[in-house]
Amino acid sequence: MSSFLFGLYPGPRFLTGLACCVGLLIFFFIIGLPSWTALIVIGVWLSYSAFEVAILFGKESGIVGHREMAARFSNGDANVVNIYLQSKFSKTVRIEIIDELPFLFQIRDLSHLYKLTAFENYTWSYTLKPVRRGNYEFGNTLILVRWGLGFWQRKISFNNPATVAVYPSFLQMSKYELMAFGNNASERGLRKLPKRGVGLEFEQIKKFALGDDIRQINWRATARHGDVMVNQYTEEKSQNIYQCIDKGRLMAFPFDNMYLLDYAINAALMLSNIVLKKGDKAGLMCFDNKVSTHITASKSRSALHHILEHLYHVDTEFNNADHEKLSLWTLAKLNQRSLIFLYTYFVNFESYKRKEKHLHAISKKHLLIVIIFKNTGLDQLIHQKSKNMRDLYEQVLAEQQWIEQLHIQKRLRTLGIECVLTTPENLGVDSLNKYLELKALGKI
Repeated sequence: MSSFLFGLYPGPRFLTGLACCVGLLIFFFIIGLPSWTALIVIGVWLSYSAFEVAILFGKESGIVGHREMAARFSNGDANVVNIYLQSKFSKTVRIEIIDELPFLFQIRDLSHLYKLTAFENYTWSYTLKPVRRGNYEFGNTLILVRWGLGFWQRKISFNNPATVAVYPSFLQMSKYELMAFGNNASERGLRKLPKRGVGLEFEQIKKFALGDDIRQINWRATARHGDVMVNQYTEEKSQNIYQCIDKGRLMAFPFDNMYLLDYAINAALMLSNIVLKKGDKAGLMCFDNKVSTHITASKSRSALHHILEHLYHVDTEFNNADHEKLSLWTLAKLNQRSLIFLYTYFVNFESYKRKEKHLHAISKKHLLIVIIFKNTGLDQLIHQKSKNMRDLYEQVLAEQQWIEQLHIQKRLRTLGIECVLTTPENLGVDSLNKYLELKALGKI
């Protein structure tokens, strides 16, 4: 009995039907019909309501179903959730599906209407795009069932709470693999340049040819063969590639409801996957006022898993990023020359100038790629039509900040530091292109 009372709710047309009954009673009273006609109207309404309730609660289960989704969600991507339903009713009913979503999505109006025929199997699919990493708590799935005129409805609840962990965007890894391993390097005009001199990996012993370095003559092989033989070297294939993420307070700026830090984390995970598949070693560093995360560059199978787990727990503590600490730590701990992708953000040229010498110090020992986020809001301000003095001031300030960002990029390149100025949505593509470009040109 308690389940019946808790499951019975007035339908969307309950008040309409009740109003019609009251209107008929008033109309019959005005035209002077006998009072027993009012009892007939009330009896018809109650009988039909009882018939609707009997149809709705005739089957104990009514509708059975469950929710299916991935154990992990990909941050910043569309993740699919499926609701599977099976009707036990012998008649066609109308249903409204309401799924209790985690409060982090701030979605309170997600529902779906459908006309479910007798004994039909139905699947409702919808997508969710999380913008924060962490655990998301799902509640129950509610089904509101109506039949006929819809004076009453039955609530069926699936007790299926679930917890889903939102990880850095692992969906982007497969998305960009095709671009990384496709035969598109020639389309961009890139080709691997031959290098002379000593590399880090021995390749073969060959006969001396005009132009070979005489310092590489192998005298033992020459004595055995009777011809001048030289050692040929090639660049080391297993280079150390580090993803270095600034997790200072400036990386907590939002773009499209997502922090710049999360965009950097997604790009770092994607690029680490490509690096490992290219045969290089992938490593990770995260810093704010100190270097708090360090994974030594490795090309083992578990390297990507370790990077993924560490990136899942990375968060900003709203400290100022200390590039001096990063420089000292890098020069002391990274003994082998490495390629470092540094994801950071500079507010203006003055803030950059305070960190320039530390970036220059890193670039003397390692190949440094500085990836700076472009303020996408500047374009709209620069090209807007000024209606008053306030708009004019904002336009001038936006142009000044944009010029400063270009100045920072030019200044870094003057110091011999590669710089990529990109928007958050293009971060993955631009960072991958830079890695492929360096790989094609033989710089790594």
